[in-house]
Amino acid sequence: MVINPTSWNEIDISTLRLMWVAGCSAAVIATALHRTRSAVCGKINRLKLNSADRTGSIIAKEPKQKKAPSVAPKASPMQHEPITKFSPVESAAKPVPFLEVKSFHCRAVLDQRGEDGLAMFCGAKKLKGSSWCPKHHRLFVNYGRA
Repeated sequence: MVINPTSWNEIDISTLRLMWVAGCSAAVIATALHRTRSAVCGKINRLKLNSADRTGSIIAKEPKQKKAPSVAPKASPMQHEPITKFSPVESAAKPVPFLEVKSFHCRAVLDQRGEDGLAMFCGAKKLKGSSWCPKHHRLFVNYGRA
């Protein structure tokens, strides 16, 4: 006789009910029944067990007390945070066309195009361990850090 490993027998269902009422989590029940957490959650839903039936110390909590509503000044919809605009980073190096970039050139892509119509890279000497020159590294990597 072949037993279907996904079927639930009466012993497993009663164990599930007892552990659920005792306040055990689905993960703990799954470990005890040698099943997945998803299988246990599905069976809990199909058996229509709810958390109101649970009395275990794991979920027994004191009732929450209502907090007094805080009176915070509301911002008008017309007020916005100031927009920070970045000025273009000026570099002393000459921009390098996309096809002529070397391993030591900064890889920051500029807004200008070369004679061939391809993008231009910054061309300054890059930092060791970075793809960018010191100016672009500060702009791309360290922005917003304290």
